[in-house]
Amino acid sequence: MLVLSAATLVCAAGGRDPAVLADASIAAQDPFAFPAAQGKHSMVFRGVEGKSGFNLHSYLAYHGGRFWAMWSSAAVHEEDPDQQVVYSTSRDGHSWSAPKVLARDPDGPAGPARWIARGLFLHDGRLTALAAYQESADYGKRGKAVVWKNLRLVYFQWEGGRWKEKGVFADNCMNNFPPERLGGSLAMVCRDHNMDVSMALLEDGHRRSWQRTPLVAAPPFHLMDEPTWYRDPEGLVHMIVRDNNRSRKLIRALSRDGGLTWSAPVLTNYPDATSKNFTGRLSNGWYYLINNPNPEKRDPLCISFSRDGWVFTHPWNLRQGGADRRFAGRAKPSESFQYPHAIEHAGSLWVIYATNKEDIEISEFPVTRLAPP
Repeated sequence: MLVLSAATLVCAAGGRDPAVLADASIAAQDPFAFPAAQGKHSMVFRGVEGKSGFNLHSYLAYHGGRFWAMWSSAAVHEEDPDQQVVYSTSRDGHSWSAPKVLARDPDGPAGPARWIARGLFLHDGRLTALAAYQESADYGKRGKAVVWKNLRLVYFQWEGGRWKEKGVFADNCMNNFPPERLGGSLAMVCRDHNMDVSMALLEDGHRRSWQRTPLVAAPPFHLMDEPTWYRDPEGLVHMIVRDNNRSRKLIRALSRDGGLTWSAPVLTNYPDATSKNFTGRLSNGWYYLINNPNPEKRDPLCISFSRDGWVFTHPWNLRQGGADRRFAGRAKPSESFQYPHAIEHAGSLWVIYATNKEDIEISEFPVTRLAPP
Protein backbone atom coordinates (compact mmCIF):
# COMPACT_ATOMS: atom_id res chain seq x y z
CA MET A 1 0.00 0.00 0.00
CA LEU A 2 1.25 3.46 -0.92
CA VAL A 3 1.35 5.74 2.13
CA LEU A 4 1.55 9.48 1.59
CA SER A 5 3.39 11.43 4.26
CA ALA A 6 1.66 14.23 6.13
CA ALA A 7 4.32 16.63 4.85
CA THR A 8 3.49 15.69 1.26
CA LEU A 9 -0.17 16.38 1.84
CA VAL A 10 0.55 19.69 3.57
CA CYS A 11 2.42 20.78 0.46
CA ALA A 12 -0.28 19.51 -1.87
CA ALA A 13 -2.99 21.27 0.15
CA GLY A 14 -1.39 24.68 -0.05
CA GLY A 15 0.52 24.51 3.21
CA ARG A 16 -2.41 23.66 5.47
CA ASP A 17 -1.46 21.56 8.47
CA PRO A 18 -3.62 18.44 8.98
CA ALA A 19 -2.79 18.57 12.70
CA VAL A 20 -4.77 21.81 13.04
CA LEU A 21 -8.37 20.65 13.15
CA ALA A 22 -9.63 23.19 15.72
CA ASP A 23 -9.11 26.94 15.83
CA ALA A 24 -8.42 28.95 18.97
CA SER A 25 -12.12 29.12 19.88
CA ILE A 26 -12.04 25.36 20.55
CA ALA A 27 -8.47 24.21 21.21
CA ALA A 28 -7.48 24.43 24.90
CA GLN A 29 -10.77 26.14 25.80
CA ASP A 30 -13.31 25.19 28.46
CA PRO A 31 -16.16 23.60 26.48
CA PHE A 32 -18.66 24.51 29.20
CA ALA A 33 -17.99 28.15 28.24
CA PHE A 34 -19.21 27.56 24.66
CA PRO A 35 -22.58 29.20 23.93
CA ALA A 36 -25.61 26.94 24.26
CA ALA A 37 -27.44 26.15 21.04
CA GLN A 38 -31.18 26.79 21.15
CA GLY A 39 -33.07 23.63 20.31
CA LYS A 40 -35.92 21.35 21.27
CA HIS A 41 -34.99 18.16 23.13
CA SER A 42 -37.23 15.09 23.18
CA MET A 43 -37.10 11.55 24.53
CA VAL A 44 -37.08 8.76 21.96
CA PHE A 45 -36.87 5.98 24.53
CA ARG A 46 -36.34 5.88 28.30
CA GLY A 47 -34.54 2.75 29.51
CA VAL A 48 -36.13 0.38 32.00
CA GLU A 49 -33.99 -1.14 34.75
CA GLY A 50 -33.41 -4.88 34.34
CA LYS A 51 -35.25 -4.98 31.02
CA SER A 52 -33.66 -2.37 28.77
CA GLY A 53 -31.14 -0.66 31.03
CA PHE A 54 -28.51 -0.24 28.31
CA ASN A 55 -29.20 1.73 25.09
CA LEU A 56 -26.57 3.07 22.66
CA HIS A 57 -25.49 3.22 18.98
CA SER A 58 -28.50 5.30 17.89
CA TYR A 59 -29.06 6.21 14.23
CA LEU A 60 -31.62 8.35 12.45
CA ALA A 61 -33.23 8.54 9.00
CA TYR A 62 -36.24 10.21 7.38
CA HIS A 63 -38.21 8.14 4.87
CA GLY A 64 -41.80 7.79 3.76
CA GLY A 65 -43.02 10.77 5.78
CA ARG A 66 -41.57 9.45 9.03
CA PHE A 67 -38.45 9.66 11.14
CA TRP A 68 -36.89 6.28 11.84
CA ALA A 69 -34.55 5.58 14.77
CA MET A 70 -32.65 2.40 15.60
CA TRP A 71 -30.28 1.50 18.41
CA SER A 72 -28.67 -1.32 20.40
CA SER A 73 -30.47 -2.40 23.57
CA ALA A 74 -29.63 -4.87 26.36
CA ALA A 75 -31.09 -5.62 29.77
CA VAL A 76 -28.12 -4.45 31.85
CA HIS A 77 -24.67 -4.17 30.27
CA GLU A 78 -23.16 -2.93 27.01
CA GLU A 79 -22.67 -5.73 24.48
CA ASP A 80 -23.99 -8.46 26.76
CA PRO A 81 -25.00 -11.65 24.93
CA ASP A 82 -28.68 -10.60 25.09
CA GLN A 83 -28.10 -7.41 23.09
CA GLN A 84 -30.50 -6.82 20.21
CA VAL A 85 -31.47 -4.01 17.83
CA VAL A 86 -34.73 -2.12 18.21
CA TYR A 87 -36.41 0.68 16.24
CA SER A 88 -39.00 3.40 16.65
CA THR A 89 -40.76 5.88 14.34
CA SER A 90 -42.16 9.39 14.57
CA ARG A 91 -44.16 11.74 12.34
CA ASP A 92 -42.81 14.93 13.90
CA GLY A 93 -39.44 13.84 15.33
CA HIS A 94 -40.52 14.47 18.91
CA SER A 95 -43.30 11.98 19.69
CA TRP A 96 -42.03 8.45 19.20
CA SER A 97 -43.68 5.05 18.99
CA ALA A 98 -42.90 2.32 21.50
CA PRO A 99 -39.81 0.46 20.24
CA LYS A 100 -40.11 -2.84 18.42
CA VAL A 101 -37.45 -5.44 17.72
CA LEU A 102 -35.58 -5.09 14.43
CA ALA A 103 -32.96 -7.83 15.00
CA ARG A 104 -33.61 -10.17 17.90
CA ASP A 105 -30.85 -11.69 20.04
CA PRO A 106 -29.73 -14.54 17.72
CA ASP A 107 -29.35 -17.31 20.32
CA GLY A 108 -30.92 -16.16 23.56
CA PRO A 109 -29.23 -14.57 26.59
CA ALA A 110 -27.22 -17.72 27.34
CA GLY A 111 -25.62 -17.87 23.87
CA PRO A 112 -22.59 -15.84 22.76
CA ALA A 113 -24.12 -14.07 19.74
CA ARG A 114 -25.46 -10.53 19.85
CA TRP A 115 -26.24 -7.60 17.52
CA ILE A 116 -24.89 -4.04 17.37
CA ALA A 117 -26.90 -1.36 15.53
CA ARG A 118 -24.90 0.11 12.63
CA GLY A 119 -27.16 2.55 10.80
CA LEU A 120 -30.06 3.40 8.51
CA PHE A 121 -29.84 4.44 4.86
CA LEU A 122 -31.53 4.05 1.49
CA HIS A 123 -30.13 1.17 -0.58
CA ASP A 124 -31.61 0.32 -3.99
CA GLY A 125 -34.41 2.71 -3.11
CA ARG A 126 -35.38 0.81 0.04
CA LEU A 127 -35.01 1.75 3.67
CA THR A 128 -32.14 -0.40 4.89
CA ALA A 129 -30.84 -1.11 8.38
CA LEU A 130 -27.37 -2.44 9.17
CA ALA A 131 -26.50 -4.55 12.19
CA ALA A 132 -23.20 -6.19 13.10
CA TYR A 133 -23.35 -9.81 14.23
CA GLN A 134 -20.58 -10.98 16.57
CA GLU A 135 -19.99 -13.50 19.32
CA SER A 136 -17.57 -11.67 21.62
CA ALA A 137 -16.56 -8.19 22.69
CA ASP A 138 -13.12 -8.79 24.19
CA TYR A 139 -11.71 -5.25 23.98
CA GLY A 140 -8.95 -6.07 26.44
CA LYS A 141 -7.56 -8.54 23.89
CA ARG A 142 -7.05 -5.94 21.19
CA GLY A 143 -3.63 -6.47 19.62
CA LYS A 144 -3.36 -9.91 21.24
CA ALA A 145 -6.37 -11.94 20.06
CA VAL A 146 -9.66 -11.64 18.21
CA VAL A 147 -11.96 -9.00 19.68
CA TRP A 148 -15.14 -9.67 17.66
CA LYS A 149 -15.52 -13.37 16.85
CA ASN A 150 -17.42 -14.35 13.67
CA LEU A 151 -17.95 -10.70 12.80
CA ARG A 152 -20.17 -9.83 9.85
CA LEU A 153 -22.29 -6.86 8.82
CA VAL A 154 -25.85 -7.89 7.94
CA TYR A 155 -28.53 -5.81 6.22
CA PHE A 156 -32.29 -5.69 6.72
CA GLN A 157 -34.87 -3.96 4.52
CA TRP A 158 -38.34 -2.64 5.26
CA GLU A 159 -40.82 -4.64 3.18
CA GLY A 160 -44.52 -5.16 3.65
CA GLY A 161 -44.61 -3.38 6.98
CA ARG A 162 -41.79 -5.33 8.62
CA TRP A 163 -38.01 -5.74 8.60
CA LYS A 164 -36.64 -8.65 6.56
CA GLU A 165 -33.09 -9.94 6.88
CA LYS A 166 -31.40 -9.94 3.48
CA GLY A 167 -27.94 -11.37 4.12
CA VAL A 168 -24.35 -10.28 4.60
CA PHE A 169 -23.63 -6.72 3.49
CA ALA A 170 -19.89 -6.86 4.28
CA ASP A 171 -17.99 -9.72 5.87
CA ASN A 172 -15.62 -9.10 8.79
CA CYS A 173 -16.71 -5.47 9.08
CA MET A 174 -17.84 -3.33 11.98
CA ASN A 175 -18.79 -0.09 10.24
CA ASN A 176 -19.33 3.14 12.14
CA PHE A 177 -21.93 4.85 9.98
CA PRO A 178 -23.84 3.73 6.87
CA PRO A 179 -22.07 3.94 3.49
CA GLU A 180 -22.23 7.06 1.34
CA ARG A 181 -21.33 7.79 -2.27
CA LEU A 182 -17.68 8.64 -2.89
CA GLY A 183 -17.13 9.12 -6.59
CA GLY A 184 -18.45 6.04 -8.33
CA SER A 185 -18.37 3.85 -5.23
CA LEU A 186 -20.16 3.27 -1.99
CA ALA A 187 -17.73 4.01 0.83
CA MET A 188 -17.66 3.23 4.53
CA VAL A 189 -14.99 2.73 7.14
CA CYS A 190 -14.66 -0.80 8.52
CA ARG A 191 -12.97 -2.21 11.59
CA ASP A 192 -12.20 -5.90 11.26
CA HIS A 193 -12.33 -8.60 13.98
CA ASN A 194 -9.07 -7.20 15.41
CA MET A 195 -10.43 -3.61 15.29
CA ASP A 196 -7.97 -2.58 12.55
CA VAL A 197 -9.31 0.37 10.51
CA SER A 198 -9.69 0.39 6.72
CA MET A 199 -11.63 2.30 4.10
CA ALA A 200 -13.98 -0.02 2.21
CA LEU A 201 -15.09 0.85 -1.34
CA LEU A 202 -17.80 -0.93 -3.32
CA GLU A 203 -18.30 -0.32 -7.03
CA ASP A 204 -20.77 -3.16 -7.69
CA GLY A 205 -23.55 -3.08 -5.11
CA HIS A 206 -24.83 -6.52 -6.09
CA ARG A 207 -21.59 -8.51 -5.83
CA ARG A 208 -20.73 -7.13 -2.36
CA SER A 209 -17.02 -7.25 -3.18
CA TRP A 210 -15.47 -4.51 -1.07
CA GLN A 211 -12.01 -3.13 -1.83
CA ARG A 212 -10.31 -2.28 1.47
CA THR A 213 -7.35 0.00 2.18
CA PRO A 214 -6.01 -0.30 5.75
CA LEU A 215 -4.70 2.74 7.58
CA VAL A 216 -1.17 2.65 8.93
CA ALA A 217 -1.63 1.60 12.55
CA ALA A 218 1.90 1.61 13.99
CA PRO A 219 2.33 3.13 17.48
CA PRO A 220 1.18 5.61 18.62
CA PHE A 221 -1.75 5.06 16.25
CA HIS A 222 -2.33 1.37 17.00
CA LEU A 223 -5.54 2.01 18.98
CA MET A 224 -7.56 4.02 16.46
CA ASP A 225 -11.30 3.54 16.74
CA GLU A 226 -14.70 4.68 15.44
CA PRO A 227 -13.72 6.77 12.39
CA THR A 228 -15.86 9.13 10.32
CA TRP A 229 -15.09 10.69 6.95
CA TYR A 230 -16.08 13.47 4.54
CA ARG A 231 -14.80 14.91 1.25
CA ASP A 232 -13.81 18.58 1.11
CA PRO A 233 -14.48 20.99 -1.82
CA GLU A 234 -11.05 20.22 -3.31
CA GLY A 235 -11.74 16.49 -3.39
CA LEU A 236 -9.55 15.43 -0.46
CA VAL A 237 -11.13 12.86 1.83
CA HIS A 238 -10.68 13.50 5.54
CA MET A 239 -10.95 10.67 8.04
CA ILE A 240 -11.51 11.80 11.64
CA VAL A 241 -10.72 9.08 14.18
CA ARG A 242 -11.11 8.47 17.90
CA ASP A 243 -7.81 7.77 19.64
CA ASN A 244 -7.91 5.11 22.38
CA ASN A 245 -4.25 5.76 23.23
CA ARG A 246 -5.07 8.38 25.90
CA SER A 247 -4.10 11.42 23.86
CA ARG A 248 -7.56 12.95 24.41
CA LYS A 249 -7.34 14.32 20.87
CA LEU A 250 -8.89 13.44 17.52
CA ILE A 251 -6.77 11.91 14.73
CA ARG A 252 -6.91 12.88 11.05
CA ALA A 253 -5.79 10.99 7.94
CA LEU A 254 -6.15 12.22 4.34
CA SER A 255 -6.71 10.69 0.92
CA ARG A 256 -6.18 12.46 -2.40
CA ASP A 257 -7.48 9.64 -4.63
CA GLY A 258 -10.96 8.87 -3.36
CA GLY A 259 -9.98 6.61 -0.50
CA LEU A 260 -7.61 4.29 -2.38
CA THR A 261 -4.51 5.45 -0.49
CA TRP A 262 -4.12 7.30 2.80
CA SER A 263 -1.63 9.51 4.55
CA ALA A 264 -0.08 8.46 7.82
CA PRO A 265 -2.42 9.46 10.68
CA VAL A 266 -1.75 12.76 12.45
CA LEU A 267 -2.73 13.66 16.00
CA THR A 268 -4.71 16.90 15.84
CA ASN A 269 -5.31 19.70 18.33
CA TYR A 270 -9.05 18.95 18.57
CA PRO A 271 -9.90 17.85 22.16
CA ASP A 272 -11.95 14.72 22.66
CA ALA A 273 -13.29 12.68 25.57
CA THR A 274 -12.33 9.47 23.71
CA SER A 275 -15.76 8.83 22.29
CA LYS A 276 -17.54 8.57 18.97
CA ASN A 277 -17.70 11.64 16.73
CA PHE A 278 -19.90 12.43 13.74
CA THR A 279 -19.18 14.65 10.74
CA GLY A 280 -21.43 15.92 7.97
CA ARG A 281 -22.21 18.80 5.65
CA LEU A 282 -25.24 21.08 5.77
CA SER A 283 -27.20 22.15 2.70
CA ASN A 284 -25.72 25.66 3.09
CA GLY A 285 -22.24 24.24 2.51
CA TRP A 286 -20.88 24.28 6.07
CA TYR A 287 -19.15 21.15 7.36
CA TYR A 288 -19.88 20.21 10.95
CA LEU A 289 -18.24 18.04 13.58
CA ILE A 290 -20.08 16.74 16.65
CA ASN A 291 -18.13 15.28 19.58
CA ASN A 292 -17.40 15.62 23.29
CA PRO A 293 -14.50 18.15 23.41
CA ASN A 294 -14.07 17.76 27.16
CA PRO A 295 -11.03 15.50 27.79
CA GLU A 296 -12.45 14.57 31.19
CA LYS A 297 -15.93 13.24 30.35
CA ARG A 298 -18.64 12.93 27.72
CA ASP A 299 -20.29 16.18 28.68
CA PRO A 300 -20.97 18.54 26.99
CA LEU A 301 -21.95 17.33 23.51
CA CYS A 302 -20.82 20.01 21.06
CA ILE A 303 -20.88 20.99 17.41
CA SER A 304 -18.45 23.14 15.41
CA PHE A 305 -18.27 24.28 11.79
CA SER A 306 -15.83 24.64 8.92
CA ARG A 307 -16.25 26.20 5.49
CA ASP A 308 -13.49 24.16 3.83
CA GLY A 309 -13.34 21.04 6.05
CA TRP A 310 -9.87 21.86 7.36
CA VAL A 311 -10.25 23.96 10.52
CA PHE A 312 -13.39 23.96 12.67
CA THR A 313 -14.66 26.95 14.62
CA HIS A 314 -17.92 28.51 15.94
CA PRO A 315 -18.54 25.88 18.66
CA TRP A 316 -21.95 25.41 20.27
CA ASN A 317 -23.02 23.21 23.15
CA LEU A 318 -25.86 20.98 21.99
CA ARG A 319 -26.39 19.40 25.43
CA GLN A 320 -24.59 19.91 28.72
CA GLY A 321 -25.01 19.20 32.42
CA GLY A 322 -26.57 15.76 32.17
CA ALA A 323 -28.37 14.00 35.01
CA ASP A 324 -26.95 11.13 37.05
CA ARG A 325 -27.51 7.64 35.70
CA ARG A 326 -30.49 5.88 37.23
CA PHE A 327 -29.14 2.35 37.49
CA ALA A 328 -25.80 0.57 37.38
CA GLY A 329 -24.19 -1.01 34.35
CA ARG A 330 -20.81 -1.62 32.75
CA ALA A 331 -19.17 1.47 31.18
CA LYS A 332 -22.12 3.73 31.97
CA PRO A 333 -20.77 7.10 33.18
CA SER A 334 -23.19 9.57 34.71
CA GLU A 335 -23.84 12.99 33.18
CA SER A 336 -22.92 11.82 29.69
CA PHE A 337 -24.23 12.50 26.19
CA GLN A 338 -22.59 10.28 23.59
CA TYR A 339 -22.50 8.55 20.20
CA PRO A 340 -24.28 11.20 18.09
CA HIS A 341 -25.76 10.80 14.65
CA ALA A 342 -27.42 13.63 12.72
CA ILE A 343 -29.50 14.37 9.64
CA GLU A 344 -30.76 17.61 8.14
CA HIS A 345 -34.50 17.75 7.46
CA ALA A 346 -37.04 20.54 6.93
CA GLY A 347 -34.60 23.31 7.81
CA SER A 348 -33.34 21.72 11.03
CA LEU A 349 -30.41 19.61 12.10
CA TRP A 350 -31.73 16.61 14.03
CA VAL A 351 -29.22 15.01 16.41
CA ILE A 352 -29.86 11.65 18.07
CA TYR A 353 -27.67 10.41 20.94
CA ALA A 354 -27.60 8.35 24.13
CA THR A 355 -27.83 9.84 27.62
CA ASN A 356 -25.87 7.88 30.23
CA LYS A 357 -26.20 4.87 27.88
CA GLU A 358 -29.67 4.49 29.38
CA ASP A 359 -31.93 6.70 27.28
CA ILE A 360 -32.12 7.67 23.61
CA GLU A 361 -32.83 11.36 23.04
CA ILE A 362 -33.18 13.61 20.01
CA SER A 363 -32.64 17.35 19.59
CA GLU A 364 -33.87 19.64 16.81
CA PHE A 365 -31.83 22.76 15.94
CA PRO A 366 -32.97 25.18 13.22
CA VAL A 367 -30.04 25.52 10.86
CA THR A 368 -30.46 29.28 10.50
CA ARG A 369 -29.92 29.67 14.26
CA LEU A 370 -27.12 27.12 14.53
CA ALA A 371 -24.68 27.39 11.64
CA PRO A 372 -22.39 30.41 11.13
CA PRO A 373 -23.80 33.16 8.88
